[in-house]
Amino acid sequence: MLRIGRAVIVATLLVAPAAWAQGPGSTFGAIVGGASLSDIGGDYGGTTGSRWGGTAGLLLGYNAWRTSVTLEGDWVQKGGDDTRLDYIEFPLTIGAIAVTGGGAMRARIYSGISFGFKVSCSSDFNVSGLNVCDDASGTEWGWPFGLQLAKVNENNSFVGLDVKYTVALSDAFDAIDAYNRPWQFRLMFGKLLGTSAGY
Repeated sequence: MLRIGRAVIVATLLVAPAAWAQGPGSTFGAIVGGASLSDIGGDYGGTTGSRWGGTAGLLLGYNAWRTSVTLEGDWVQKGGDDTRLDYIEFPLTIGAIAVTGGGAMRARIYSGISFGFKVSCSSDFNVSGLNVCDDASGTEWGWPFGLQLAKVNENNSFVGLDVKYTVALSDAFDAIDAYNRPWQFRLMFGKLLGTSAGY
């Protein structure tokens, strides 16, 4: 998995500057929030049951022709069963945009890389007498895939839906081979922040 993660990082860093170099383009920002649905998988002995949680954050993006690059700062709840792991994540993604409805509707499919910091853990699950939170890793790498659908209003604001799944590139625990498998279902409320003339 680490090899895949390195390849995704390299590809994202190589492709993102090329997308930014295309012009003209537009900068946009959004508030995002909604629900997460996660479980924990791995070779530790099976898969946990799923658990619902919350997610919220800020998104900053740049459109260049039919390509969009975004950077987010998100709080997201993961875990499974009664184990809850909260993270602050920073996904960097690049995606292709399709425009329909005379420019009023946008669809974006994207992928990239994300890095997260664990901010809390709670669990009643114990391994060899130790609570699993004592073994929770402080950081997490992920490979997000997602689809966004948005409606652009006349005042350059937009409202949209975002569905994202993140493939774990690192374990959620230091000594246990177990990783998060989270879905996120989010609403987006955003606005165009400015345009550039291109290069």
